[in-house]
Amino acid sequence: MNLIEDLWYGNISPWERPFKKDSAYAELLALVVRHQEDLLSRLNEEEKEIFEKYADCTTEMHDLSEREAFTKGFVIGTRIIIKVMTTKAVDE
Repeated sequence: MNLIEDLWYGNISPWERPFKKDSAYAELLALVVRHQEDLLSRLNEEEKEIFEKYADCTTEMHDLSEREAFTKGFVIGTRIIIKVMTTKAVDE
């Protein structure tokens, strides 16, 4: 398979980012989970529903932002490749 086919069939997932268990990201994620659990334990059912809607909206916002950043990065990378491929080398 070629790169485009791998993307099509989901063999390449550029949005997935593995992280190490002892990384700063993992520490922040643990804090977020801990604080969310603490907050949810203090809320009544109506407040939990409002919080879930809030969390869903922020997740959607982050998804849109990441998709836009990925797209812009892909376009910039493609432009760099085109520039490199169409520019004569200094040694030529």
